[in-house]
Amino acid sequence: MLQAMTVKAYRFVTRPSDARHGHPMLVFDRQDRLHVPLTIFTKEAGFRVLAATVRNYLYAILPFFQFLELDEWQVRAGRRWDGPSEQVRIAVTDYLTQRLQCKVREHRLGFQRVFHTRIKRDTIGVFLSGLKLFYRVMSQAGFYGYNNPLVDSTRSAITDVEEILNEEDEPPRIPAISGVVESPDEPDRRRRLSDSYFKLEGEQWVPQVIDDESFPARVHAGGRLIGWRLREQVVICLLFDTGARISEVVGLTLGDWHQRGLCQEVTAFSKGSHGRRVKFLRFSKVTQVLLRRYFNGERKRLDPHGYTLKNYTQAAKRGGCNLYEVPLFLTTQRTALTPKTFRDLYWNPACAAVGLVADVHQTRHWFVTRMVRLIHEGSSDEAQVKRKLRELIEYMKWRSGWETLEAYDHFYDPHRVVESQDKLHALLAEGMRLHSKRGKQHTPTESQASEAPRRSTDAALIFNDPEFDFLRQLGG
Repeated sequence: MLQAMTVKAYRFVTRPSDARHGHPMLVFDRQDRLHVPLTIFTKEAGFRVLAATVRNYLYAILPFFQFLELDEWQVRAGRRWDGPSEQVRIAVTDYLTQRLQCKVREHRLGFQRVFHTRIKRDTIGVFLSGLKLFYRVMSQAGFYGYNNPLVDSTRSAITDVEEILNEEDEPPRIPAISGVVESPDEPDRRRRLSDSYFKLEGEQWVPQVIDDESFPARVHAGGRLIGWRLREQVVICLLFDTGARISEVVGLTLGDWHQRGLCQEVTAFSKGSHGRRVKFLRFSKVTQVLLRRYFNGERKRLDPHGYTLKNYTQAAKRGGCNLYEVPLFLTTQRTALTPKTFRDLYWNPACAAVGLVADVHQTRHWFVTRMVRLIHEGSSDEAQVKRKLRELIEYMKWRSGWETLEAYDHFYDPHRVVESQDKLHALLAEGMRLHSKRGKQHTPTESQASEAPRRSTDAALIFNDPEFDFLRQLGG
């Protein structure tokens, strides 16, 4: 039986493992009729974003479809989701102001600026991003015959020209799908202006987070299935232990570890610090043991000098080497491990082996989510919660960027956040122990793990797809 995710208004149900179709979800309208466009959207969107993100998009945009059917003024005006772009934009504006309690102001360049008030900013951002992607998919699939109402056509054309003119070494720009931009009045032309018609003002949209205790254990289980070596296990442990980015972990050097005493801490650079060590990462005792074992064993066999930790520290004392030029993690080609290599050859195959759809950056989101939960559960009052959250923000270096360490030290007391991390490390160890006991009962078969969905966004392919025939038979 299909298990309902929600029981009110528009709803969607997940695809059971024995279903004959490949659609991850089926969407039904208020009359329990299959909504074919939204159902196809769930499949096609899955080729662009994570499955969890697709679900978040559905939760955000389905109330808008209900709004179009139940709001008296929308019904009187005859506004439908598949109507002309201008009508859809009016409906979206009404929804933003009436249901999401936003303030919408037209900018002198023609697009709409959206200011959040009572509703959380992330909720509004997910709605705008999800609806924008929905119309993009519908246009490509032939279900929507007008221009994407969530795209500013003028800005989109300018962006296309800028992409041709800009140099390759220009810094990365805010992705258009986020629906979020910095203020367009800023004179800095190196900053990206989103092509979104509705531009949500404020900080950049925060990506999806994971609050699943079994997430680390499932990743480790996938690693065991594909034959991870000790190096991959240590990298994963560091990611979950510290909340660091993959680039920060694989970019660690022996000097970073030596600087903190070769124990449970390392110095590290941060996003935007241009290689400067502006923070430190702290990991568990178990990870420290594994890291030492890797360095003195598996890594020693690949090291150009065949050095152990002791050999390197002695050489450094003699002035014979710079420990900051010694990468912690080496490839079989004796070069430093890169984020792309780890993603493509180790993370993605491990996740596929256990049917997990996740990006390696979600280890960082998982860490933050669990830390916040532990802070709330372990604090005695609101003042303590706020203090610990502020310390966590400084540990993660969200606001400081590559600013001076004086500001970093002013706000952050490392001993306090250490208490929460100790609890997190204990939970990680317990989760791994429990998951190991369960064995492989939740692991898909080898044939299931090797299956990969084929991308098909062309309208003709969709209508000739047997799975579309299945939907048509089911929904009429």
